[in-house]
Amino acid sequence: MSERGTRTAARPFYLPLKSSSQKLATTTYAPTWPRDTGRYDSSERLPDIEALFDRTLNQIRHIHEVRQRNPNAFDQLWERVCQRLEELNNASAYAHWKQHDIIENSQKYVDLDTELGEAWEYMLSVGEADSETRTAAHRKFSELQAKRAELTAVVKGAIDDALEVAIAYWIEARNAHNNQDNFRAFHCLIESHFFLGITYSPKTDYEAKSDAGKKAGKKERDALADAILDVMNTFIVDKSIRDEETLRGKIFELIQDNPGHREALVAFNEWATKGKSTENSLSDRFSETLRKWATGKNPPYPLIVTGYKRLHQQMRLERLNTNKRPRKANG
Repeated sequence: MSERGTRTAARPFYLPLKSSSQKLATTTYAPTWPRDTGRYDSSERLPDIEALFDRTLNQIRHIHEVRQRNPNAFDQLWERVCQRLEELNNASAYAHWKQHDIIENSQKYVDLDTELGEAWEYMLSVGEADSETRTAAHRKFSELQAKRAELTAVVKGAIDDALEVAIAYWIEARNAHNNQDNFRAFHCLIESHFFLGITYSPKTDYEAKSDAGKKAGKKERDALADAILDVMNTFIVDKSIRDEETLRGKIFELIQDNPGHREALVAFNEWATKGKSTENSLSDRFSETLRKWATGKNPPYPLIVTGYKRLHQQMRLERLNTNKRPRKANG
């Protein structure tokens, strides 16, 4: 059991593998290319070590500049690694130093994620409380959310620091080569390429589209969310609100009645439909959007979830009160 009282899954135990007993498949040489690129290509010719060093060095620079793994200029990054490497004496010590930072930041992220979940549950539980209590709960949640976002960048930055480790191993490999110790140089380059593999993971087409989708329309979504929240904060449930569909419909009407809110709704609709005509009406599309934002998985706006839940509870209370009211006698 962990300190938080939750059961932690036991790590699976594996016996060490032996390369001498691992199953193999037959391989043959590939055709030899006319030019040596410094890359092992399965042909009879092995890469020239100078070409291998050049290729690895250019891969490191490519990852830094094209993938934007580090905000510093490449020369500045290289100089920083050299200075730190002289302090730590060797690339293995550099790797241990960086890996310790990654593990430490990852644990902080896990702990903060737990706190964020607890704050989220509390914020939902005070939906019927007074305004001051709800505001304090939301402020606490927002503070933890900001810390989590900041730490996420730190964790990702620490992982990206693997590029620095790759540079450190490349430098140690080059020193070994300059000292006529090519066997050691090859081993260092193996480690360098391992850490390059950590940083050099191309985005899939799905990931690229997903990231683009999150950024696209953010301005329109945020503006509509602000309009919904403004209406929710002043909304009073009465007996005309029979169910959730009626509730969403009334919120739509109030947004339509406000010129500024109506402008946000129209802008969102233009973005969502890409200006094309659709079979569904604007009110239906709004109702579905609000339903997803309020009750769907991974809601983008916690305050809408809280406000919607509060109105939903008011709606249930109004129904109970209506049923308890005595009916007038005939005649």
